[in-house]
Amino acid sequence: MKIEAKNVAKYFYNKNNEFTEKQIQKLTYYAYVWYLTKYKKRLFEESPQAWIHGPVFMSLYKTMQNNKLIETSTECLKNNKDMIYVLDVVYKIYGKFSGNKLEQLTHAEDPWKNARKGLEATERSQKLISDEDIIAYYSV
Repeated sequence: MKIEAKNVAKYFYNKNNEFTEKQIQKLTYYAYVWYLTKYKKRLFEESPQAWIHGPVFMSLYKTMQNNKLIETSTECLKNNKDMIYVLDVVYKIYGKFSGNKLEQLTHAEDPWKNARKGLEATERSQKLISDEDIIAYYSV
């Protein structure tokens, strides 16, 4: 079974079903970031987009918008110890932050800022945050 953003998001939701959509999006982003940085391969195929309020995975946005996250399975994650390790570390580090604090963190980081170059603060965008920028920024 192929891993998608919604599977990772459901893992975080299972840890705390009080998380807001913004928190789940940002935790999923940081899981993507740290997995990519540590293992030099993607956690899942979809790239994050540089939205006004920070990184967003469009498929996850649509899943949550349609209240389908609850129906999502995490079965595909179970046998991947490296992935679970990263998800647990991300949860431990970032899980305590509000959605607004997580947004603030991503807004201060180069990958999101680079993808938003040339855009007004309130301008909508679907520009992708590049894996190269992520690796360069977070590998330091």
